Amino acid sequence: MKITELQLEKYGIYKDILWKPAVNELNVIMGANESGKTTLLRFIRDMIFGYNRGKWQGKSGNMSFIRDNGDKYRVYRTEKEKWFLDSKMKKNEDELPLLWWHGLNRKMYENIFAIGLEDLQGATFLSDNAVRSRFFMLQGGDKISNVKKIVKEEMENIFISSSQGKRKINSLLNKLHETEEELDKLSLQEKDFSDLQKKQELLNGEISELKNKLEYQKKESKKLEKRLGAWEYYKRVKALKKQIDLSEKVKVFPSNGKEQWNRLMNDMKVIHEQQEALKVKLSEYKPYKKEEIVPLVNLQDKLEKLYINLGQWQQTINDAEELKNQKSEWKIQFMHLGYDLSLWDTMLNPEKINTNVDWEEGRRISQSVIVRDNELHFWKQREPEVETIEPLEPVDTEIITEEDWKNFENKANKIETFVDRKKIIKDDLQTLNEEKEHKFTIWFWIGTVLLLFAILSLAAFYTSFIGVFSIYIAIICIICSGAAFIVNRKKSHSKRNKQDKFNKELLDVEEKIKILGSEFPGKIPESEEDMVAFHNMMQEKRADFYKNQLKRQANLWKKETIKKQEFEYNKWIEEGKELKKLDEEIHKDWKAWLLKYNLPDCKADDLSKLQEQWQKIYSIQGKGKILDVKIEQIEQKLSEFKERAAVIIKATGKSCEVSPAEILQIYEENRRCNLEWQSVFERNKQHLSYKNELEKLNEKWNKCQESMQSLFKLVNAENAEEFAARVNAYEKQDQIMKEWNAVRQDLRLYAGSEEEFNKLWGFLEKDEYEKWMKEYKLLEESTKKGNEKLGNMQMQAGAVENEIFRLAEDESMTTKLQEKKEIESKILHLLEEWITYFYIDKILEIAQKKYETGKQPKVMEQANLFLNSMTRGKYSILLDDKGKSIKIIDYKNQIKESKIWSSGTGDQVYLAIRLALALAFGEQVESLPIVLDDIFVRFDEERQKETLKFLMELGKKQQIFLFTCHKQTMRIAEEIGRERNSGLFTYINSGVIN
Repeated sequence: MKITELQLEKYGIYKDILWKPAVNELNVIMGANESGKTTLLRFIRDMIFGYNRGKWQGKSGNMSFIRDNGDKYRVYRTEKEKWFLDSKMKKNEDELPLLWWHGLNRKMYENIFAIGLEDLQGATFLSDNAVRSRFFMLQGGDKISNVKKIVKEEMENIFISSSQGKRKINSLLNKLHETEEELDKLSLQEKDFSDLQKKQELLNGEISELKNKLEYQKKESKKLEKRLGAWEYYKRVKALKKQIDLSEKVKVFPSNGKEQWNRLMNDMKVIHEQQEALKVKLSEYKPYKKEEIVPLVNLQDKLEKLYINLGQWQQTINDAEELKNQKSEWKIQFMHLGYDLSLWDTMLNPEKINTNVDWEEGRRISQSVIVRDNELHFWKQREPEVETIEPLEPVDTEIITEEDWKNFENKANKIETFVDRKKIIKDDLQTLNEEKEHKFTIWFWIGTVLLLFAILSLAAFYTSFIGVFSIYIAIICIICSGAAFIVNRKKSHSKRNKQDKFNKELLDVEEKIKILGSEFPGKIPESEEDMVAFHNMMQEKRADFYKNQLKRQANLWKKETIKKQEFEYNKWIEEGKELKKLDEEIHKDWKAWLLKYNLPDCKADDLSKLQEQWQKIYSIQGKGKILDVKIEQIEQKLSEFKERAAVIIKATGKSCEVSPAEILQIYEENRRCNLEWQSVFERNKQHLSYKNELEKLNEKWNKCQESMQSLFKLVNAENAEEFAARVNAYEKQDQIMKEWNAVRQDLRLYAGSEEEFNKLWGFLEKDEYEKWMKEYKLLEESTKKGNEKLGNMQMQAGAVENEIFRLAEDESMTTKLQEKKEIESKILHLLEEWITYFYIDKILEIAQKKYETGKQPKVMEQANLFLNSMTRGKYSILLDDKGKSIKIIDYKNQIKESKIWSSGTGDQVYLAIRLALALAFGEQVESLPIVLDDIFVRFDEERQKETLKFLMELGKKQQIFLFTCHKQTMRIAEEIGRERNSGLFTYINSGVIN
């Protein structure tokens, strides 16, 4: 099939465009990015295979093509509508791939016929079973592939190797597993029945034991409840008993005891009120000491004297400030003096100026520096001259020494000898070839005669013409005849033997010449005619060798002279090193002397100038020292004032600056404190009078306390409360006794009998109410929990009894066993069906491999021819059986793995394979247009030229579309097209085809 016309009515950026590609020439289409190149590629595929699902809206076009048998067709596609017309205008709506190309689909077409840059780096497309079946097996191969697909689907419908599979066997296996689990559970029912009986017996025993325990707790709880109920009666009895005991302790009590007690209480109440009033007054004011009001009470004399000297102190401060200003001005003048001195030329630091400089040592070091500098100067003037030698021009030869030349000459002589011997052998062979070869020599005729004579002798023996002697004669004749034939064979083959001998010797000589040629640095003569040139070359080599020898000798002599010069130069260098070392040492001493006395860095010649400038600095520095002495004296006076003031300020507890103003403030504060003390002193006196009055009231209070203690002793009381209780009990003794008897009677009635009353009274006298209450609460809680536990246990016992009854009537085991047997039968039947499909799949796989084996070599042979053509015979292809690994063999028979190929080589290999498969499809079924899209990106210019030449030739029998966006590729294609008068070159620009 070859496309003859494309009509893009409405397709992307193309509107009513008509293009007629070449049928028997390479079509090269060039367009920049976004020019419509990819759209045109997609249109060709859509015309052949139809629009992709959901991408037909607004698209229409048609394509005419001619098939291999010469029939012409035109296919139309307008949105969802599709049809094609034959040459007789007969309409057909079938899809082209299904009708003619064994179900070839778009994906397979793109894998083989539509080749882009990204498709040229791998052969994984050959491992696709669908591709292999179409292109290695071809006619009939697709049927095997389809049957294999059906078999695989049937196998997967029956079973898949996955725990989550939902196929027939998988579902039955899951159901069988569930049934077996249920049977395992049912097999445990007998054991469960026995365990349930034991559990029922155990539960009944625990329930009985728990009921007895709860009954006992109930009785104990009632006892405790009775004791707790009687406790309120007992508390009342206990209180009455206490009052009875108190009344019995009062033996003697005066008749006016109560009056005495009331009078004491009134007196003590009045005293208490007076005490509290005085305490309030005392608490309202706290007496102060003079030190608390006047902090400087001990320093008032010193403060007074310092206050008198405040004027003198302030004047001293002003004088000190004046001197400091003078010192600051001097310091600024001193620091800027350095800029006026050429050797300093920087700001001076008064603290770093040394006033005691050893100028004698400086003059000694300076003189030594000048001497060393002069020595170094004269040493530089005495630098010896060292000539330089120009390097010899590199000689493009391996003949350097005399021995090399002898070896070279020996090899040349051997080559000449072998060439002469080769000529002699060839002459002998030519002479031998000119000789006529005799197949039948005289020895052949002698052997023939003897053989005839032997036959006649045997005939004479059989005819009884001659006796046994004739047999001996026949034997001797046969032996002699055989010897004659052997000699004849040897003589007839002597020419061939000599030829073989000469050829063998010729090969040996040529091999030796080849070995010598690989080591000989010149051209090897091939014949006698080349010997003249060989002799001339040897003469040139000899002249060059001796010329180079003379140059090397002259070079050696000059080297000796330079060696002596270099010795003198090195001696001069060593002397310089020593002088430089001494010069560096004395310069270090000079620098150290300057650093020691903080002098500026200068030359040794400037020592006198340095001393003169230092004298100026020293004289100005003396003025500064005079100012320092004056400042020191006035600072001492200020220090004395500050020390006196600091003592006073420290006594005040303040943290402030020591100054006359602060002392003046402290003085004023001290005077105010003295005035305040006068007021505080009067209040202190009032506070002391209140205190004395309170002490007198305390004495009265103590006397009342003593009278009260006398009354306590009469009734044996410890305190006022106990005194009041005993006096009241003594007065109400008869009434308390009546109440006591009534409460005991009520308690006896609560107990029920005298015996129970005595027991209850005995328990109540132990006074263990808290213990009884705790035990009662614990019993109540324990009884509650016990009742809950009893209810749970009774529920468990009921559940166990129901389960025992259910197990006794259960028939689930028989049903599950029958269900298991049915499932196993179904699984066995399905497994037989799956194994049948499995063997069918394996047989089809073997058949497919055998079918492919016959087709693959032919395809790979074609790919090798294509690769040889593109690489000028440099590489051949090796492909493994599975089509997943490709190797190449170069012209040296070296195998190269794909991982070490260059990108351009890889592109050529995979392009050759793709083209071979496409042509194989065309030979077996029908050729289809091949589309190449920017495949030259990784090709250098040479590879592009060779591949384009190959595509030009291939395009004469196979329609090829080569798309590119590179101007260089188009230029090379047009040059080759002009050379070969072939190719159609088309330009695309924004939906326009030129």
